[in-house]
Amino acid sequence: MKIVYLCKVWTCGQTCEHAPVGTRGSLATRHKMTTKMKIYTIIFFVLILIIGCTNNVEKRIKYGDFENDWERDYVFGQVRSIKQYKANVIDFESGNIEEPIIEYKKNYTNFGKVIDHEIFDNFGKLIQLTKNEYNNKEQRVKSISENYLIPSKTIETAVYNEKGEQIIANIVMDDTLNFKAMLDFDNHGNLVSQINNQNGDSTSMSFEYKYNDRGNILWKKQIEKSEFGTNEYINEFKYDQFGNLIELFFKSELSGDMKSIYEYDQKNRIKKVIQYKLGQIENETLFDKYYNQILVKYYNEGTLNKEMKYEYVFDSNGNWVERKAFIKENSNTAKKFILIFVETRKIEYY
Repeated sequence: MKIVYLCKVWTCGQTCEHAPVGTRGSLATRHKMTTKMKIYTIIFFVLILIIGCTNNVEKRIKYGDFENDWERDYVFGQVRSIKQYKANVIDFESGNIEEPIIEYKKNYTNFGKVIDHEIFDNFGKLIQLTKNEYNNKEQRVKSISENYLIPSKTIETAVYNEKGEQIIANIVMDDTLNFKAMLDFDNHGNLVSQINNQNGDSTSMSFEYKYNDRGNILWKKQIEKSEFGTNEYINEFKYDQFGNLIELFFKSELSGDMKSIYEYDQKNRIKKVIQYKLGQIENETLFDKYYNQILVKYYNEGTLNKEMKYEYVFDSNGNWVERKAFIKENSNTAKKFILIFVETRKIEYY
């Protein structure tokens, strides 16, 4: 409504003709003024459309096949770095919290891949640092990770084929443990074979798939062979009419049966995930439109045990900069959620 009103004011062709006689000016002058006002009106409309589209753009959420770490970390915009802090509540009655302590730092390239990642303990002491290197195709070719809690250093290098698929992974730990994996893929880009060699000992994994007409996986079998025997894992997938995954079933002799149920909103965004193990519900998670957890229900032998609730403050890009976590223990007489910690993020953009 505001735009229509402004349009009428700025483009009113009768403004000059109906002005007082002494202010009308020549016909040429009036024509120039009208032409300029039309040009300004067009510019004004373009700016309004640009601003409107920028503020109302839908965030595209991906749940797999990530092209970069921005998508994998569910952050939006040209993020340069993230620093995340946590402050625990020290008095549950008053809600007073301690001074924030850093949890992690991440720096990203301008194409959305993590350059380095620092992880800190509960006292703000650095316990792990990972640095990554990329080639001119934006592929990670080297990763160096140092653990300061249990002093160790791991160096991983990667080799890719012409399709951009990683076909070799070499890992060296503390210059003593050597691990090499050779990978092979099918025409869908899914892994079908992996041969591992660790200090002379070999293991192998093979994968079988069944697809639907859309190329979505309906069934997957993973077979692992080693000197200790053979293990099989089965995954079954179900989709809705829009191609959204709505059920994932997992079965193995080692861990038993597990199932995940997915529910979506009208824009095909995940809004709820329910997980089961051995036929009993384990947890139920609700998400907002940005795939942030807003409520998690935990069950014990099928009975609700506790609930976690999260409240967010977002920046203009849709990334949360504050997250409050609340808990409600259903095993006691608690009837309300209690604030237990507050997390904050400092986000810089390119």
